[in-house]
Amino acid sequence: MRITYVAAVVLFVAATEASAQTMGPESVARGVTVATRPRPEFDPLGVRLGGFRLDGSVEGGAGFSDNLVPDVGRNRSGAFFDETVRLGLNSDWTRHAIGVTASQATRQHVRDSDLNWLDYAVGLNGRYDIGRASSLGLEYDHIRGHLEVTDFDAEQVGLTRPVPFDTDRVRVNGTAAINRISLTSALEYYRIRYEEEEREGLGGSGFGRVSGRDYERFLGEAGVAYNFFPGRAVTFTTRLSDINYRREDRSGVNSFTWEVLGGVRYDLTGLWAVRFAAGYRHRDYEGAELRSLSGPAFEGQIVYLPSLLTTLTLTASRTIEESIRAESVSFVRTQVRLGADYELRRNIILSGEVRGERREYQQPDEKVTDLVGVVGARFLLNRNLSLIASYQHFERLQAPGGAREFGQNLFQLRLRFAL
Repeated sequence: MRITYVAAVVLFVAATEASAQTMGPESVARGVTVATRPRPEFDPLGVRLGGFRLDGSVEGGAGFSDNLVPDVGRNRSGAFFDETVRLGLNSDWTRHAIGVTASQATRQHVRDSDLNWLDYAVGLNGRYDIGRASSLGLEYDHIRGHLEVTDFDAEQVGLTRPVPFDTDRVRVNGTAAINRISLTSALEYYRIRYEEEEREGLGGSGFGRVSGRDYERFLGEAGVAYNFFPGRAVTFTTRLSDINYRREDRSGVNSFTWEVLGGVRYDLTGLWAVRFAAGYRHRDYEGAELRSLSGPAFEGQIVYLPSLLTTLTLTASRTIEESIRAESVSFVRTQVRLGADYELRRNIILSGEVRGERREYQQPDEKVTDLVGVVGARFLLNRNLSLIASYQHFERLQAPGGAREFGQNLFQLRLRFAL
């Protein structure tokens, strides 16, 4: 009798675990990953408002860092509290779309109030559908962000607190399809403005050290793709970018960049999804004393699903970015990320990633290499509540003479409530 009872309990537990991992057709569809998989029993319902859906969340928690300001020459540890609010109102129409988003994130340190920051963002987007496979889109975003003290440029400028900045972006895009040929185009205006408020404790110059680094960028992009099979295509993209600094004494670093990229989009039996493009990029500066910057360019992503419960993602890119340092103009950034998501249980998702970044400066000739490792777990308690824990290690592997190589450990625990 006891053996029968034990066997019944074991079968019940096994059946419970199996049912927890059971997935409907929408969960195993082509292209669905662990992170994007629908979980009807745990996904927030949102609020229906006619033809719109309102989604929102509030997230809060605590964290600890063993090296808050790496460049001061000694480890300065401390605890902090995070809070994040997100709202989104999006249409669920059959044709056309419109949406509004807003978010705010803050960090308050227990002892180091000079390291506190507040970010926020608002965005509008719309899409007008023309025919079966053509559309016009419009996007606008205003973002208040900050530059971390671990950023190499911020360290070299001598900043020991977050650097706030405002970003405005307007983008108009269009898509069209003619048989197997898909056409895309976009025009974008991007403006960034750094906070110039003077504060004590920064050698007397405060945020004025980034004064004059404000700039605006105009970007034009056109692309064509030939779809020789559903989910498989060859692509060609060209971009033109014009960057202008607002201060006249910085006009010499104004630049014009062109790039061409050829690539593929390939979906292999739903197990592999590849998106990769490679080509060449060239930048000329307005100042005659500045050398042109050119070289290979690439961007891509590989998604591999060895099983329904595991997703591996590899992304890589090589871009040209602006520097906030007066003695430096811009730098080539190469980024690589390898991430993994594993569904331990229907409501327990484990994740990990390794990110690497290499910066190559031309004037002066410098190279910087950073490595970041992150592990985390997300526990879905019900539709509205989830618990998130994470650990991150930052390591500066290579820095030019005079700059400090360092490590940083960051622990966080957060509780999330969603509508």
